[in-house]
Amino acid sequence: MLRSMTGYGRGARDGRGFSVTVEVRALNHRFREIVVRGPREWMALEDELRRIVAGRVARGRVDVYVGVIRPDGGGRRAVLDVALARQMKEAVDSLAADLGLPESVGVGQILSLPGVVAVEEIPVDPEEGWEVVKGALEEALDMLLAVRSEEGGRLETDLVRRLGELSRLVEEIRQWAPVVREEYRRRLGERLREAVPEAAVDELRLIQEVALMAERAGIEEELVRLSSHIGQFRAALGAEEAVGRRLDFLLQEMHRELNTIGAKSGDVEISRRVVDAKTLLEQMREQVQNIE
Repeated sequence: MLRSMTGYGRGARDGRGFSVTVEVRALNHRFREIVVRGPREWMALEDELRRIVAGRVARGRVDVYVGVIRPDGGGRRAVLDVALARQMKEAVDSLAADLGLPESVGVGQILSLPGVVAVEEIPVDPEEGWEVVKGALEEALDMLLAVRSEEGGRLETDLVRRLGELSRLVEEIRQWAPVVREEYRRRLGERLREAVPEAAVDELRLIQEVALMAERAGIEEELVRLSSHIGQFRAALGAEEAVGRRLDFLLQEMHRELNTIGAKSGDVEISRRVVDAKTLLEQMREQVQNIE
C-alpha cells in the first residue's frame, strides 16, 4: 500500500522520575533527511535515534523532537554561591559602616540578591533513559506511519481512477491509428492523381510511398511501450516498498511516449486524446510528488 511523505506522530513514556515525549513531523523531500533535536545532553543518542527512524522511513524529511521533563519538580536543585554571598555581606557591612548606619543585612536579604541562589535542572543520564526514549520514538513512528498510510490510501484510490482514464484514452488512440493510416493512403493517392492527371498512377510506387509514410507516422511501438509503462505503474501501486521515485520515472516515460505519438500522428482526433492524456499525467505527477 502507498504511503504519503507527510504526517505527524507523537509518543510519550515515563521513566524513573522523568517523562519523555517524542514528536515526529514528516514533509516531502526528494531523498531521506532525518533531523534530531532535543536536550544537549541527550544528543549522544542522536545516531541511534536516526538509525531507528531510517529503518522505518524510506523517503522524506523527518524532524524528531525529544523533550524531557520532571513532572514532580524533583529534577531541579538550588545551587548556592557561597563566595558571592560572602562578598555581598562584606560589601553591605562596609557600606553601612561608611555611612554610619547601624543596620546590617540578614541571611534572607542576602539570599534574595541576584546570583546568590540559582535553580538548575538535574540532567538525566541518557544511557539510563534510552529504553524510555526508544519506546516514545517507536510510538511516535507508529502514529506517523498510520497517518501516512491513511493518506497514501486516498492517493492510491485517486491514482487508480486516473490510470483507468489514461488506459481508456490509450485504447481509443490504438483503435483510431488504423483509420489514420488509411486516411494517409487515400490522401496521398489523390495528390498523386492530381499531380499527373493524364497518366496512370503507378500502384507499386503508391504502395511504396504509403508504406514509407506509414512507417514515419506509425505509432504502434509507442503505444506498446506506453501500455507497458501503464502496467508497470499499476503493479507498483501494490508494492510494499517505497515506490514514489519509480512512479515519477514511469510518468516521465509515459509523457515522452505521448509527445512522440502527438508529433508523429498529425491527426486531430489523436492529438485531442494526447492532450487529455498529458493532462491526466500532470495531475498524477502532482499526487506522486507526495508518495514515499
